[in-house]
Amino acid sequence: MSTRAVPKTGPRRHRLLYVEGDAESVALMAGLVAGRKDVVLLHAADLDLGLQLARRERPEVLLINLDVVDIGAVHLMKLLQANEATRAAPILALSANAAADVIVKSLEAGFFQYLTKPLEAAPFAEALAYALEFAALERAEQD
Repeated sequence: MSTRAVPKTGPRRHRLLYVEGDAESVALMAGLVAGRKDVVLLHAADLDLGLQLARRERPEVLLINLDVVDIGAVHLMKLLQANEATRAAPILALSANAAADVIVKSLEAGFFQYLTKPLEAAPFAEALAYALEFAALERAEQD
């Protein structure tokens, strides 16, 4: 598990927790968010570490590679929605599986958006921006 420290002062930095077991995919994601000075990328290699990191860091958005999770999308969403640290955060699903029924089932389970591999920069940037905007509105309502 690796993280970059979240600064305590200065402009607000949003935390994106990426649950991914493949080092090349993590490097690609780091490149995709490198231009966003308002985003800190947190990484966990598996779901257990991801949940631990989410409890500690309270990320605004989660991106989970469903291909590294050993449970189904519906069960995963129930687990994440039951966790106080991940309950309100938009959760983006990522998978190499682009079958329409799998995408629909994942979205019905509660994923905020479903992205497919290979991950393209523009759709990811749009999904992240939308998720961060949603997260900001949710947090404003809670305050």
